[in-house]
Amino acid sequence: MKKTKEKEHYLKEIYKLEIDNKPISVSCLSNLLLVSKSSVSNMIKKLVNMNLLNSAPYKPIEFTEQGRELARTVVAKHRLIELFLVEVMGFDSENVHEIAEEIEHIESPEFFRKVQKMVNNRKIDPHGSPIPDVEF
Repeated sequence: MKKTKEKEHYLKEIYKLEIDNKPISVSCLSNLLLVSKSSVSNMIKKLVNMNLLNSAPYKPIEFTEQGRELARTVVAKHRLIELFLVEVMGFDSENVHEIAEEIEHIESPEFFRKVQKMVNNRKIDPHGSPIPDVEF
């Protein structure tokens, strides 16, 4: 099954919940993403089938090792792009989220390595969040 922006968005949001030590459930994701519980359940099933998540009735949703690494990479790309847009391109930090949402899905390790170099391998995005240390 192919990765999509929507799947990566779910993984990114689950990663943020995990970092904040919040329980990850269908209800929680439904409220966070403003979608129905059935939509969340369907996506969770797809991500389980892709070996990115583990899920069982009445248990919190958890990452597989592969899923956590993919989620960390998407979060790192997003935060790195936000930093690049602010520091290199001069965007206001309040106006970079939507642009980063689009660029984070690009499959070009070389691009992200160059962006990382252009921001001097800094580890904090313009909003004060850590950029996960990943290999692009």
